[in-house]
Amino acid sequence: MSLAAFEQAAILCGGLGTRLGALTATTPKPLLPVGKQPFLDILLETAGRAGIKRIVLLAGFMAERIAEYAVATPVKQHFDLSIEVAVEPYAAGTGGALWHARERLDEVFYLLNGDSWFDVSLQALGERLLADEKAVGAVALRQVADASRYGTVALAGDHISAFAERPAQPGPGLISGGVYAFRRLLCEHLRETCSLERDVLPSLAAADTLRGGVFDSYFIDIGVPEDLMRARQELAAQNHFLL
Repeated sequence: MSLAAFEQAAILCGGLGTRLGALTATTPKPLLPVGKQPFLDILLETAGRAGIKRIVLLAGFMAERIAEYAVATPVKQHFDLSIEVAVEPYAAGTGGALWHARERLDEVFYLLNGDSWFDVSLQALGERLLADEKAVGAVALRQVADASRYGTVALAGDHISAFAERPAQPGPGLISGGVYAFRRLLCEHLRETCSLERDVLPSLAAADTLRGGVFDSYFIDIGVPEDLMRARQELAAQNHFLL
């Protein structure tokens, strides 16, 4: 199998965004404006730049807004993207959202968190997955100054050996940047309701079927108000937008 097999990216768009308070009362977190466009546009541009042509938006909370966006976004035409929306029937968690969309997934695919952007090469991550027949997934990892908002990752060479819960105290750590390359085999490890981060990735790491690569690229997670504001300032200032 070659990199040409990667034709699809799924994007997790179903979260409630409760830490953003009133900002997400009427708008799904991935559709919050950053600069002149919704945050989700950045992720579609990332996929488009990587040559991906088919997108699956995994929707839950305010799924109708995600569906409206999928029709109207100018990124779709700019990159000639085919965008479909898979709506979970109930709040199923990140792993459950994938499980409910399992029939739509390719043999290999990329997965992106809809509320963070890690400016890494999807192709490099795909190569890491395909280089090891035993690997179910490959994860883009990032060293951050404060890992207390995230679970941390233990890495031995390019083998992810463990995922840990959020540290009790602020401090530096290695985290998942929310960008993945997976084989569809992942679906055999999912349940109707489950968390990819808490329920699935730790067991895959324990079975030595996850690979990881550390990237020092730009990373932003808009899950809290201060980082959403930072994204609005930095992304516009650094001209990260293509459209």
